[in-house]
Amino acid sequence: MTALVQAAALGLIGAVLTLLLKKNAPELALALSLAVCLIGAGLALELFAQLREVIDLARERTGLSPAIVSPVLKCVGIGVVTRLAADLCKDAGQGAAASMVELCGAACAIVTALPLIRSLLQMIGDLA
Repeated sequence: MTALVQAAALGLIGAVLTLLLKKNAPELALALSLAVCLIGAGLALELFAQLREVIDLARERTGLSPAIVSPVLKCVGIGVVTRLAADLCKDAGQGAAASMVELCGAACAIVTALPLIRSLLQMIGDLA
């Protein structure tokens, strides 16, 4: 909960400062937005580390293969990075670049999920 309060405060302060800078120094405003995103991501990484420990424990106890769990976690990470990068591009007024980042993020997520799809197809084949 503390990380959420810190992230909310960081986001609000960053948004106000970015709005103030945007008129006179748009390049500094974009750099500030990027810095706020990186600091916020650092806060989230600490929480994801705790989540990873629980997921690893659950995987060990249930016997799930890393080939099943790993792609899901990677796709979540790809989604977060894609969203942040696309939003930064949109803030900079680069809609086309934002669309390209989103397209590449979707392609990366699909490629990352291929081992999971292969496992699913193999399980279906074994049932038939």
